[in-house]
Amino acid sequence: MPGSQDCLPSTGADPSGFAIVAVLAVLLLAAGLVTVVVAQRNRSLASAHTRSGTHPSRRHRNSTGTALALALAILVAAGSGLVAAPAPASAAVDCSSIKGDSDVTFASGGITIHGSYRGPLGSSQPVAAAVIVGGTGDVDRNGNGAGIAMQEYEWLADLLAEQGIASLRYDKVGTGATGLGPYADDPDALLSRSYDELRIQPVRDALSFVAAQPGIDASRLILIGHSEGGAVSISVANDPGSAPAIAGLALIEPSYDRILSVVPSQLAQQIDGAVAGGAMTAADGDTLKAWMADGVEEIRSGTPPYPTPGPVPLPGATDYTAVMQTTIANNIYGSDPAQMVISHAYRTLYGKQFDEIAPPAIAPSITIPVLITCGTKDFNTPCGDGTAGSGVVALANAFAPGVARFVELPNMVHIMRDVGTADVPALADQVKYPFSALLETEFTAFVSQFSD
Repeated sequence: MPGSQDCLPSTGADPSGFAIVAVLAVLLLAAGLVTVVVAQRNRSLASAHTRSGTHPSRRHRNSTGTALALALAILVAAGSGLVAAPAPASAAVDCSSIKGDSDVTFASGGITIHGSYRGPLGSSQPVAAAVIVGGTGDVDRNGNGAGIAMQEYEWLADLLAEQGIASLRYDKVGTGATGLGPYADDPDALLSRSYDELRIQPVRDALSFVAAQPGIDASRLILIGHSEGGAVSISVANDPGSAPAIAGLALIEPSYDRILSVVPSQLAQQIDGAVAGGAMTAADGDTLKAWMADGVEEIRSGTPPYPTPGPVPLPGATDYTAVMQTTIANNIYGSDPAQMVISHAYRTLYGKQFDEIAPPAIAPSITIPVLITCGTKDFNTPCGDGTAGSGVVALANAFAPGVARFVELPNMVHIMRDVGTADVPALADQVKYPFSALLETEFTAFVSQFSD
């Protein structure tokens, strides 16, 4: 994985050790040659003295031992120098202190949550630990979904391990091995469950699970939220409930406003772009935006369960107009419980409560260290211009002075990849680019303050 180091898990050895062995081998060979040459010289002197009837002096008799001692001294000195000055390496990296992935489960609200845990190898010196909270969509604990291996959450776990920090990442309800759990045979039963029960409480239970593991310092817990996971994480930071309080909060490309302000704004921008490009008439665009606004108002002003929505406003729509109408129908007017817990269907109790989370309103109450990022090529959670609701910058500005470190990451897209100066490619092509080196630097610097 980008940003990770290869270590020998059984010893924690560094590859530079092989270079040291090679150098010592050369020195040993050189020392041997010196000893052989001196020994040969002594034999010649001894022969000459024998022929002349004299005896070699003590100095000559001891020259071989002197040469050998000198050679050994050279080896010791050289070896000491090599050990004292190894090849440069990051002092923070401790590849031998954290185990690899272990499949684990923990319970939350009657649902068995499946995840991957990386714990410490030993428990004599407790370590910090993090819970990684994923975002919206059919993405699992690693960030993989829709047939695309994005792996951003696994990458974050790698960066944490390099700092000697344990981590847990998990499949949220509706995804991966967790799936719909006991609701698989009756998804409609999910409609009575709240956003707090299905999305926020699992984070609290994940923190409690990690804090109870051997070798974990429960006073050094970190929450890392990506996208929608950012809104969830800031909610838990503000109200940990039954979970232990956290010591740090990282919001990576976070949801920056109420969800029913963000989604309609993004869809309206797409509609305006389609009108400007000739893919939709201005009249149809206005009709769809008005229909969307009406749906949001019904959710915010009403009480679940909501009445069945009426027919779509453009039944004869085709091409891109039909695509946008279906998207609005699924998101704003949808109530499919299986989709509700994955990505949309906000006309539900779950959706209404999700919309009630306003990260900028919560931010002033957070007093622990916070890292907050936005990529300049992230169209899902854009940086914005700093005005309310425009993007992540406005959320960063809502924290009290000195609490949050805000970093704008050039050329980074939502899945943490650096696409360079190229136009933003399709999602399937974004994974061909490396993870952002600047994000790696900033993230590592942030979490290292909780490491030993």
